Amino acid sequence: MNKKLFFLFSGLLFWGTVVIGQTIQNSVIASTGASTSSGNVKMDYTLGEVVIETFSAGGQTITQGFHQTNLTLVAIENTEMFSEISIYPNPADNLVNIDIPQNYGQMDISIYDASGKLIRNKPNAAGHLTFDVSTLASGIYYLQVLQPENNKLKTFKLVKNQ
Repeated sequence: MNKKLFFLFSGLLFWGTVVIGQTIQNSVIASTGASTSSGNVKMDYTLGEVVIETFSAGGQTITQGFHQTNLTLVAIENTEMFSEISIYPNPADNLVNIDIPQNYGQMDISIYDASGKLIRNKPNAAGHLTFDVSTLASGIYYLQVLQPENNKLKTFKLVKNQ
């Protein structure tokens, strides 16, 4: 009986140390990959991963494949000050009016098409502005308001009628 207990406790002790000694580390099996950095920019990549799968249990998730990254959270400042800017009429036919409160200071106003091409630009704008959009094709455009001194940006969707 004592021999059985000895082997039982020895086995439990051995397997207990094996289980405790294991850790999960970020790793990937791939044919190639690298990590490069320049200044404050770092890029990691892998090519030729052989297995990709995700396992979830008990609130834990393990993902293998598709080069895993570390989660970095970045705070975004709330820019409620742009809520007082008026853009009308929207949808527009010929003219678009933009009212910028005087306390906002100088703003850069730009209109872009859906592909991101700059259509119109008005730097150092303040107060009331009018853009002539009569020559633009009907469609969706994006009007960006930028406050250059602190890089606050707001984008408005502008619809152009025929």
